[in-house]
Amino acid sequence: MFRIRAQIPLRSVTREHLEYPTENVTLTYLLAINKGKRWGLDATNWAAHITSDYFADKALEVMLFDVPDIPSMGYGRATTTDTYLMLVNSSQATSDFEAHKQIGDTGARIGYEAVDVPADRNYLVKMSWAGSTGKFFREDMITPKFTVTDTSIASGGWGVGSGWAKGGAFADGILRPPASPGIPALAIIEVEVESTGTFYAPMMRKDLVEVEKITEIPTFLKREKKKYDILKGRGFTDEEIELLLGYMPQRYIDIGAVTYGAFEFSYEASNIIIVQGDNPYKAGAVERQAELARARNLKALSPPATHQEALDVYKELKKEFKHWLAGKDNFLYHVTGLEVFDLFQNVDFYYGELIEHKTHYSQLKEVPTWEIERRLSQLERELEKITVLAEERDKHINKIREIKRLGW
Repeated sequence: MFRIRAQIPLRSVTREHLEYPTENVTLTYLLAINKGKRWGLDATNWAAHITSDYFADKALEVMLFDVPDIPSMGYGRATTTDTYLMLVNSSQATSDFEAHKQIGDTGARIGYEAVDVPADRNYLVKMSWAGSTGKFFREDMITPKFTVTDTSIASGGWGVGSGWAKGGAFADGILRPPASPGIPALAIIEVEVESTGTFYAPMMRKDLVEVEKITEIPTFLKREKKKYDILKGRGFTDEEIELLLGYMPQRYIDIGAVTYGAFEFSYEASNIIIVQGDNPYKAGAVERQAELARARNLKALSPPATHQEALDVYKELKKEFKHWLAGKDNFLYHVTGLEVFDLFQNVDFYYGELIEHKTHYSQLKEVPTWEIERRLSQLERELEKITVLAEERDKHINKIREIKRLGW
């Protein structure tokens, strides 16, 4: 005897809702499974490939090829109009590894490493964002060169691109888990803001000296200066030299440059930067930057010696910098480099954006639900391992559980 089975309609599961690997995978792989897209503000002169899904906490590791004045760039949390980016730009004077943010048509330098590097080479770099903390690595993928604190963009695509159709637009990269290590502050300095058109940056002290006046310098800088001297000696103007070579050879170094990351950089008035490295050619640049701040009646503070001292400094600064959305744990991590505060601020980021103030709620809603759930569970497991600051640890664990219970 035959039985007739009832036809049960099958529910289709659309591909965009399926879980897929998002860490330790290449951008090429994500493109292959239709999880990447072409992205650019100017399809003629500028292009990139980024992930089609938004992510908040990720790291991008990539080889960037530097061409003077036309560097390739790594992008993180790229939305339709905004992005964080990292670049190696050899045309700078002793600030060649940079971090920027682009908000609409307005850009800003939010940190850099005080270093000079040769042009026409590939550089292994990494940009990591977890919560409101960005970390930037060059060559050494374990310890960052500098960190920044910024709350402008909560999530977006991740990828690689460049201007003027250079190969960087098609370079591969690897999505990594967000990195935890930090570095302690050498100084906390208030700086004014300078701008060129729609690009803003902290107004730092610059002490430009000719290459030949410093004895311990890289060989490539001597070659760059020699190129300039030869062409100048043959009667070429600076404009002609730049036109002939495609860039202006570096003939100065900046012995005032220090490695720093901004804390909640804004385009108006003054800002706080956290200095994390001295000058590579002449020690004492940190104090020289502090002297300039004091001469301008701006703040120049030594790094806090204790957790409580750092907390007191944050409370005093917050009274003046009322626009800061980043909280005390952001500041504690930025000045101490201790991982526990990075975990705390990361939880605060999700709690604030999903439960409390919801400033970038719409951006986080773009992140796949399974990705947020995975990240929250990961943070919860990491916090459960912490044996210090038990009261704060438990408070942040409870924040995660509240987010999970209430949903978003």
